[in-house]
Amino acid sequence: MFFLTSCGNKKGFQFTGKENDAEAFEKCLALSKRKKFEQAVECLEIFKSRYPNSTYALDAELKIADSYYNNKEWLLAAESYQLFAKLHPSNEKLDYAYYRAGMSYLKLLPKSVDRDMSYLKMAQDSFTQVYRFYPDSPYAKMASAKKDEVLAKAAKKNMYVANFYFKYGEYRAAASRYINVLKDYSGLGYDELALYRLALSYHRLGLEEKAQAAAELMQEKFPNSKKTKSIVRKILGG
Repeated sequence: MFFLTSCGNKKGFQFTGKENDAEAFEKCLALSKRKKFEQAVECLEIFKSRYPNSTYALDAELKIADSYYNNKEWLLAAESYQLFAKLHPSNEKLDYAYYRAGMSYLKLLPKSVDRDMSYLKMAQDSFTQVYRFYPDSPYAKMASAKKDEVLAKAAKKNMYVANFYFKYGEYRAAASRYINVLKDYSGLGYDELALYRLALSYHRLGLEEKAQAAAELMQEKFPNSKKTKSIVRKILGG
């Protein structure tokens, strides 16, 4: 008889040594079900060490990530799901791992666009993995919808930065950002304003050929827009 107890937890779990792997795994899951997520992670880590050849060993890795996720430790969850995908590239639950990684990164994004959005690309890439490589997965449609949500956030962030540059007269930097919006985030509701301010940016930089090209594209895409009529008068003289 021996005991493996969790460090620093007065009410920690313990393995008696009499459990088989299935029973030990269930002990860890029971902790998670009782929302004792930190203890569940500890239990699962010990389980992996004690039963490395168990049929539940891979499930234990995912359950560790799930425990972090359920405890709202988003970065640890994302990294755990990504590690699982890296270590087990042919596992049948890879679609789930990528989807939950994407959700974890999405949870890390701030609500305000003027804050750090460094996890946008990671969220986008994770969701893309699901619907591109696992189109028949039950997570494929959800991943596609979440990717659209991420793209909308990215477009909003790029417009925010572009408008900041435009406001303070940094027209070359603004033009570069507006081009990114038009190229990478077309159809998300920012095309008209991005084209309008791109044309104005070129005009104020004295790049009249580029300004005219942007204005003509506005005429083509938004023929009835007030912004189009304004930019045509200003740049094309129409």
